[in-house]
Amino acid sequence: MKLRRTCKEVTRLVLESEERTLNGLEKLSLQIHWRACAACSRFRDQARTMRMAIDRWRSYRDGD
Repeated sequence: MKLRRTCKEVTRLVLESEERTLNGLEKLSLQIHWRACAACSRFRDQARTMRMAIDRWRSYRDGD
């Protein structure tokens, strides 16, 4: 199992986390990487913002 991740791997895991639950080692490796990499932290925040916006749009569109 891999603890150190590249930015490319972190980006993939952030996007995959929207579709599946990450295991403990994956979550830990993301936490470690985000402490050292501001760009990946921003990507995580931007992905979260986009997910929330899409969910709100779907709710609005569906009339909930």
